[in-house]
Amino acid sequence: MGIHDSMTELNSARSKLLWSRILLILSIVGFFLASMFFRNLIVIVLFIALMFLGIKLDGDVGNKYKEIYKRLFVEEPLRKNFDRVYYNWKEGLTEPVVESFGLCNMGNRFRSEDHIIADYNGIHFEISDVYVAHHSGSGKSSHTTIYFKGRMMVFNFPDKMVDSVKIFSRNFKHRRNSWIGQKPNKVEMESAQFNKDFDVLCSNEHDAFYLITPQLIEKLEQLQSKYKSIAIHICGNNAFVGFNEPHNNAFDPKSNFKETSYPEEMEKVQADMDDIKDIITILRDPNTSNDYYKIV
Repeated sequence: MGIHDSMTELNSARSKLLWSRILLILSIVGFFLASMFFRNLIVIVLFIALMFLGIKLDGDVGNKYKEIYKRLFVEEPLRKNFDRVYYNWKEGLTEPVVESFGLCNMGNRFRSEDHIIADYNGIHFEISDVYVAHHSGSGKSSHTTIYFKGRMMVFNFPDKMVDSVKIFSRNFKHRRNSWIGQKPNKVEMESAQFNKDFDVLCSNEHDAFYLITPQLIEKLEQLQSKYKSIAIHICGNNAFVGFNEPHNNAFDPKSNFKETSYPEEMEKVQADMDDIKDIITILRDPNTSNDYYKIV
């Protein structure tokens, strides 16, 4: 199927999704009005039936719309950018795996989707959208605190072996405090602005200064301007990375009801993939210059 046909299919599904939402909203409003004013059992049952129909249509059409979008704007670009790609937008990383990353506190609410497994220049990695929150109370007194909402990634670097080094942007609030081994050291780098924006914790200062080069500092500052809240944990030969994006879902459309622009959407998705490439390249060789890793 060509791009034109896929876009036609996507916009058709988007239109159906819009109408299913309108039906759902009207049935809910009608149900409350019928319950409060008409109090006619037949009318109330009719609106309940329409409400369930709207919920089913919204789910079915929404899944179809997502399936088309993911195939066109995520799966195909992934295969063009990376090797040995596995992608399942309905599944994600498991809760125990996310906890093992040591990036954020774990609450009592968890979900994950958009599972990507692939290789880039010989480096194996996994990525998923992750939501972690803590819910307390019930009814009107209930409260939910979001610990993390964004993307988590793990990169495997078989030629590296370092002790734990954690880098948190200062506004990464619900960071995980558990540590492997002795109490961590907090170190400062040569960049005053970086020290203002990030905290660096490590069990071995030599590893921290080896990994956090001027090139990595510059890249992290660039990423923070885009993602705001960042966490990185390098331990053994793995690098765990979290981009906290509470108001943005990567690899998802900005709006389900606004007509999608193919060039704009592809540009947004490609920028997200380029960030993944940059992180892999600069962490694989901390002494790599910016001019080099931009053309790898």
